[in-house]
Formats: sequence, structure tokens, C-alpha cells
Amino acid sequence: MKIDWNSLPPAAGLRTGTVRKAVCGNLISAVFIENAGDTVFDGRLHWHENEQLMVILSGLCTIVVDGKEIEATPGDLVFVPSGARHGVVACGPEGCSYYEIFAPARPDQLPGWVGKPVMHFD
Repeated sequence: MKIDWNSLPPAAGLRTGTVRKAVCGNLISAVFIENAGDTVFDGRLHWHENEQLMVILSGLCTIVVDGKEIEATPGDLVFVPSGARHGVVACGPEGCSYYEIFAPARPDQLPGWVGKPVMHFD
């Protein structure tokens, strides 16, 4: 099945200047994230039980994973292990976009989700 990201409604974002669109199957989910160049990042890290892959599509993306800062550029793949404290803390002046892929699936990313959150902030 082909997914048309443009046809999906935006999901709740974590910050102003970010657009998120999510799809979710039974075992895996994916989120398309686009951060504008003027997006303000608060530097807060979070964690969840899900493993996560990030595929950088455009721009420069600064990601922290368990205390290590990663400068990711288009084509880079970043792995976030289950339970790792992580977060995007900055992007370049042109903004950045990327896919996040989660296993197991994260239905909490879908619009209208009213269940228990899986993201934890220290």
C-alpha cells in the first residue's frame, strides 16, 4: 500500500514551527516531521520503550542520543535504542525534515489519540 503523506492530517506537534504527519500499522509506525528554519527547540530530552529510526531527508538536524550529539544530514540514518534519552535539539537555518520509524507501533502519534502517552520526560 502506498501512503500519500500529503493526504494525511497533521498530528499534534511538540513545538511551534513543526508539522507532523503519522501513519500506524499493527507492529510499526512512521511519522513525517518538517521543522521550519525558525523552529525553537527547548532542548528537553525524552525516552520511550519503542526502538526508533530517523531518516534525515533535508537540512541539518542536531540530535542527542544518550548524551552523544549527532549532526545528521540528508541520507543519514540514526538509531535510537529502547529507553535511550534523546531528542532533536536544533536544525539548520533552512529547517530540516525527516522520517521517524517506530517499533513497536506508536498509535499515540495519531490525531485524536486519547490513550496513555508513551513518551516520558525526566
